Order: sequence, then C-alpha cells, then structure tokens
Amino acid sequence: MKNKEEINKMYEEIADELNIPYSVFKSADNSYKALGEYLESKLENYKVVVFPQGSMNLGTLIKPISEEDDYDLDAVCKVYKDFESPRDLKHLIGNVLKNSDRYKKMLQPEGKRCWTLKYSENSHFHMDVLPSSPNNEKDLSIKITHKENDNYEYKISNPEGYAKWFDKLQESERKRIYATRNQTFSNKIEDLREYDIRTTLQKTIQILKRHRDIKYMNATDEERENKPISIIITTLVGKMYTGDETIVDLILRFTSDYKNYMELDSNGNYIIKNPVNEEENFADKWIIYPKRKEAFFEWISNLRNDLIVNNFMLKDGLIEKGTYLKEVFGEKTISNVFEKRANNNSKSYINTNGIATLTTSETNIEVKEHTFFGN
Repeated sequence: MKNKEEINKMYEEIADELNIPYSVFKSADNSYKALGEYLESKLENYKVVVFPQGSMNLGTLIKPISEEDDYDLDAVCKVYKDFESPRDLKHLIGNVLKNSDRYKKMLQPEGKRCWTLKYSENSHFHMDVLPSSPNNEKDLSIKITHKENDNYEYKISNPEGYAKWFDKLQESERKRIYATRNQTFSNKIEDLREYDIRTTLQKTIQILKRHRDIKYMNATDEERENKPISIIITTLVGKMYTGDETIVDLILRFTSDYKNYMELDSNGNYIIKNPVNEEENFADKWIIYPKRKEAFFEWISNLRNDLIVNNFMLKDGLIEKGTYLKEVFGEKTISNVFEKRANNNSKSYINTNGIATLTTSETNIEVKEHTFFGN
C-alpha cells in the first residue's frame, strides 16, 4: 500500500481524538465508585461489587458523534447471593435505587436487562446497571437478569473473564509502551486500566466503531437494528491481533481474513465463539435475523473500500483529503484532528470551508491562534 506510514499516522491521530476525554473518564470512574459504595451500604447483608463492563472497561469507548449525545456506560452489579428468581435480584437493585434521593431522580423505566441511570447534562453519560450474581465457583461467569414481556430468566455472561482475555492479548505491546516511557510493566489487570496506555488493538477497534457509527448515522430504525455489534468487532479483531501490527495492518487483516476467525455449524450458520465461553455464540442472532449477517458483511466491504482501497491519501489536495475523512469519520472529529495538527506542526495552517488547510511557511497569510482543542 502506498503512503502507508502517512495513512497510519492519521488513523493514530483520529483514534486519539475519538478516545474518551480524561474529564469524562474521571467522572465516570467516580460514578462507578459512588454507586458501588451506595449499594454496599444499603445491601449490607450481602457482598456487593460494582465494576464497569464493555467498552469502558476494555478501553475502546469512543466519543459520541454529536456533542448532544451521551456516552453509553455499562456497569455490573454483582450480588453474592443465591436468589429464588431473577426477578427478585432485578428488583432488589431497582428498589434500592428507587429509595435513593439521588438515584431515583436519574432512574429510567426498567429495561430488559438493566436499570439505567441518566446523569446530569454536565456528566455527558448514562449508565446501564446490570444486576447479576455469581454463576459458580470455578470461573468468573455470572448470572444476569433478562426480562421478556413479564417473564424473567437468567442468562450466563462473563465480562470479567472477557476483560482478562482482552488484557492478556495486549501484554507484549504494553511492555513496549512502558519501556519507551521508562516505566515498570505489571500484568495485574488493575494496573492496566491507566487512561493513557493505549494499544494498537484498542485504537483499531475505536476506528472501526466510528466508521460503523457514521455509516448508520442516518439509517432508519429498522436498519439500526441490524447494525454490527461491538462485541463481534472486538472479538474478531482481538483474535487476529498479535501485538506487532500498525492500525493499518490490523484493519487490512480484519477486512481480508475475518471469516477465518468464524466457524460454520452443520446447518451453515456462522459461529463467533466467546473466547471465555465456547458455548456462547456472539452471532446467534444472525440465525433469527439474517439481515444482521448481511449488514455485517456489507459493512466489512464498505470498511475495506473506505479505509484501505480508496483511502484519503488517494485524494488530490488537502481540502479533498479532509472532506473525504469527514465523510468517513465525522466532521467534528476530523476538524479537531486538523486543529491539533495546526497547533503542533511547524508549518502554517489556515481554515478553508471548515477544513484546516496546510500552507508553506513562505505564505504571507496570518494564522489566527487556535483555542479549541477538541477536549
């Protein structure tokens, strides 16, 4: 691929721009801790642990496309007790939240699996709280509550085990990052939650998720139902990641070899196994909703075309490159990337039609001081 280094540098900068701002990260972290302390105090007869799951826990959370949208955070509330029914567990947590002067104002109507807390506008996020209890003593799997109409049932999940698997994949690259910073590496999971230690795996997943979200930004409600889910993207990329790739390498491998990391059952249905629970198939809904499978394959084709085959470096001028990147990753994201380049580069930049445009140092155009850094 021509200009691979320049393409990868841009994708690195885009991933950095997509990453959750430190202020939101700290606010979310404090909210997890506060919620855990509250539930522990009100459920003093039980051992209760609250921890993040999903993209917040994996370090692959991305900024919303619109500043008016919230970050979607996920928390697991694990209660160490056997309950007679999943309904009892679900409403134990719900009732404790309803009885709180603080949380009852945030609490949304009961969801299928979670209780959702809508934090203030200044916090910029809402949190889905998933009631659960330990599944067994052999591993980290949990029983989670699921409501369909008025019927409650348990489903098995293992977010802690998945996070351990994901972290283990990144050990070699993290060691190299620590070495460049003259820091000591530790393989304890709690030590790997540092905000500014991010790997190619995490950045690539962020790039892929933003490309997907832009593709579905103007989709109908029915089309959004078929949108590729993050757990499938994360799992497939994780399985093919070695720790030695660039973002471009990993995107190329993902779009070329993704089917090598899927299986087919005897009926020709695709299987994408949970790496910490081989009995769970992340693509099981494709059997019931075949359009989701079709949408996933179509998105992979678009991804390869947009980021590899017809990448931005093939465009003639800087304005054309910027315009193309905005179409692929969103206007605000790319404007902020170019803004930061303007502040960090020794050459001069001017703004033309909303695109930061490179000029030579010989230009006589005065450049205004930039004050917005996209944070």
